[in-house]
Amino acid sequence: MARAASFLHPMVTSQPRAPWSIAAVRAGSLALVAALFFLGLGNGSLWDNSEPTYGEVVKEMFVLHDWLSLHYNYAPWYIHPPLWMWTTGLACIAFGLNEFALRFPSALFGVAGAVATYLAGRRLYGEVAGVVSGLALATSLEYIVLARLAILDTMLIFFMTLATLWGYFALRDGDRRAFWIATVAAALGVMTKGPVAIVIPLLVLAAWLFFVPRARRAALRASIRSLPWVAGVALFALLAGWWFALQTILHGSAFLVEYVGRSTFSRYLTPFENQPGPVYYYVPILLLGLFPYVAFLPKAIKEAWRARTSDDIFLLCAAAVPFVFFSVAQTKLPNYLGILLPALSILVGDLVGHAIERNDLRSLRGALIVLPLALVLLTIAIVLYVQAQRLGDVAQLAAPLSLLGWVVVPTTVVTVALTLLLRRAWIAPLGLTVMMAGVVGALVLAVLPGLEARKPMKAMAHHIQSLWRPGDKIAITGVHGGFSLLFYTDAGPIYFLRTETEKANADALLRGPARVYALIVPYEYADLQERHIRVRILERESNMWLVTNR
Repeated sequence: MARAASFLHPMVTSQPRAPWSIAAVRAGSLALVAALFFLGLGNGSLWDNSEPTYGEVVKEMFVLHDWLSLHYNYAPWYIHPPLWMWTTGLACIAFGLNEFALRFPSALFGVAGAVATYLAGRRLYGEVAGVVSGLALATSLEYIVLARLAILDTMLIFFMTLATLWGYFALRDGDRRAFWIATVAAALGVMTKGPVAIVIPLLVLAAWLFFVPRARRAALRASIRSLPWVAGVALFALLAGWWFALQTILHGSAFLVEYVGRSTFSRYLTPFENQPGPVYYYVPILLLGLFPYVAFLPKAIKEAWRARTSDDIFLLCAAAVPFVFFSVAQTKLPNYLGILLPALSILVGDLVGHAIERNDLRSLRGALIVLPLALVLLTIAIVLYVQAQRLGDVAQLAAPLSLLGWVVVPTTVVTVALTLLLRRAWIAPLGLTVMMAGVVGALVLAVLPGLEARKPMKAMAHHIQSLWRPGDKIAITGVHGGFSLLFYTDAGPIYFLRTETEKANADALLRGPARVYALIVPYEYADLQERHIRVRILERESNMWLVTNR
């Protein structure tokens, strides 16, 4: 397989000026990616539990006038560093405190991550491979979801992509500009989600150096020694460490124990917030997360392993090291796998880009045949997700989900048929991109509005807020969606109760002098009656009742 700049080349091979057609493809791709991420971005209430949690932290920065120390439910919050919160706070200043503003940074950094992947793919394997790499990332199912949620993952992926890939360019080529980009990006990644933003890039680069043949390591030493390591480490320590030092001064051992102990190391060694998973947890997540380009992944990995150039070895390490790292970790979440997607997308971009340049369908034929299996897995995943999120009977969502099927299946069939019949390799990525654009359109216009009707917490919160008066208290038991109740009300802290495990706490609150508006699970009403706690039912929903003790 033809490769761009070799490992021994002192600098990246210069790319010739792209013809107007390539420039048009770049511009069109960027516009499409922005549309995928921003279309209907503010539609729908926040999804539990991360979106309203992060949204509440941002809200309390304004309420408490404190942007240095983060708070949740009006108590110190030491779970994550503040960079995403600060960025989202600026978006709220521009657009108001609403769903669009909270999700805006995710979409913005989603676009930035796709651009960074394109640039890295172009530097490694050429212009066409770069474009396909960026599109493969931007149209992958998991990345689209991450870019449309008010969570910090696309910001983290962007900074870790720069830290890892530009760190590689710095070491491979002795590129000082890439070194500074990687250094600053690693520091900002730490300010986004902590030490993981520097630990994983270092592990990836160390693994690459370990697997590079000894004969090639000698050529690397000169370029590595030429980099300004002392100044780089100093700049990283300053950018990444000042906020943590300040929090230690302000909050002392409480910050160190909660953030360093519980939120960082304990999260890796034990399940954090009841989020465990088996060692194979990320296998199905990977298969679905990179849909639809996952169909090309086995062939791309096989070709990279067969060639084993320095670039191939690095990309394989960039995918394998985080996969193993998070598979071993005791806390598991689907979004953790997002940091693998840029490296995998570039591997796919190399395979597909090479096929387009030579119009070689042999390398794509098997992948196109695998696509129907990926469709079956996607359908199963959607059904399981709807059930896991308690969004109602799947049968009630048959119409919008069938619309999604009518977008995906015919587009896939037509793409495969046209690619093979017309023998034009470029039809494959074009068809898959069009398909994912249709998926996003169907989700935004048909599926999500139907799901919104099954998320009653925002309307309930507004009802409670209309009843609330100064001195009243708001409480919630085990009702699904409790994090949204806190964000969508403005009555100060709310009380999270567990009537089954914290009966004394619930009794004291409901028997106290203050009027309490409490959301309970319906079966808990009988339990309160048995304990002679008199409450009056104000409103009934299928999965929650609003009661008051007055």
